[in-house]
Amino acid sequence: MRNRAPFVTLPATLLVLSALLAAALPARADDVRLETRSGASSRMPLRVTSLAPAGDRDAGTTAVQADEVLAADLQYSAAFDVARAWVASPQSATPIAEVGGKWTVRGSTVRLMGEVREYPGKQVILAREYVGPAAKWRDVVHRFADDVVLQFTGEPGVSATRIAFIVQEGRTKELWVMDSDGHDPRPLTADRSVAQSPSWSPDGSLLLFTSYRGGGAPQLWVLSPETRKPFLLSGRQGFNTGGMYAPDGSGLVCTLGMDGNAEIYRLDARGGSPQRLTSHRSIDTSPCWAPTGREIAFTSDRSGVPQVHVMDADGGNVRRLTYDVSYTDSPAWSPRGDRIAFVVRTDSGFDLWTCRSDGSNTTRVVAGGSNENPRWSPDGRHLIFSSDRDGTRSLWITDLDGAAPRKLDTGGRKAMSPAWSPRMGATSAR
Repeated sequence: MRNRAPFVTLPATLLVLSALLAAALPARADDVRLETRSGASSRMPLRVTSLAPAGDRDAGTTAVQADEVLAADLQYSAAFDVARAWVASPQSATPIAEVGGKWTVRGSTVRLMGEVREYPGKQVILAREYVGPAAKWRDVVHRFADDVVLQFTGEPGVSATRIAFIVQEGRTKELWVMDSDGHDPRPLTADRSVAQSPSWSPDGSLLLFTSYRGGGAPQLWVLSPETRKPFLLSGRQGFNTGGMYAPDGSGLVCTLGMDGNAEIYRLDARGGSPQRLTSHRSIDTSPCWAPTGREIAFTSDRSGVPQVHVMDADGGNVRRLTYDVSYTDSPAWSPRGDRIAFVVRTDSGFDLWTCRSDGSNTTRVVAGGSNENPRWSPDGRHLIFSSDRDGTRSLWITDLDGAAPRKLDTGGRKAMSPAWSPRMGATSAR
């Protein structure tokens, strides 16, 4: 196994380029709330060249496939406007850099020597080697793409992450998972029951979800996507729904009905030691943590219609967040801490909106059809959601830049209730 290769130091001739990119580097402080950048103008022009194949006879075939995956990963990062060197379509702006390298396949191993070069000077900005099983060559490409995003933005990309979601067939709903680009969708449950509301643990090793698999009222279950064996976390009297782990993994919040009303509770990581956080005769549901772990957003109809509220992590200091829109639900706090996404009911279903963490600057970001269950990517650049905008219930992603949302391919399955995984550790060369 090779040692991790260092990033190549920028040469003196690239000082102008590095100064240009410095403005895009995010701050690094736990208590700082970063503003989510949006808009097509924030994308940097980039050119992707074909990977040079070597090794086994079929290396050329997989290299062509890897070219497309790499270009798509970089385009979908929302950091770049990507031009493919093998496609005759002129780019509107001069690229700041070229991305390419060498693709070697020998037996069961694939090796990518990835390079990023300044344009047009061709001086090396990044050179790293990535190694993996040939059967999982896409993972190798994803790691390189995420490091390219890191090189230019100061934060890794999200190509190597996964999406959990629910697939409905008839009356049954099962838990599935797939790569973040829609590749390799696969079921995690086969209960012939109803699963709902998946949520990842902070390290991405576990999935918390609501299920009727035990019979009767809904319960909270947890499983590892690798072992696929569910364990009961909370099966208290009444309903147990909408669980979400705390950012540090020490516990979770959920909605319990054991007191005869929908109230928000905090449980420890094993589902014990219930602490009631809300105490109101209204219905309180859909809790979600702030990335700091200090606050919790939730939905409550205590004002007469469902609205997003926020409280401290101990249940104190409850305040209403949304006023400018009617009937809101499904709050989701950005990992950057600056914005909260939620849905607003319309005549045809729901639109997606965002607001600042203090409730100001409410903005509609997705309209058309019924759009539900927004969840953020771990870098806060994207929102994944469920929508019937093309006539079938499917998964879509918006980059929050005004462009039309893009649909994820789930093989024609009726898909809903997505949850974007955290990064599975820092990207690294091997």
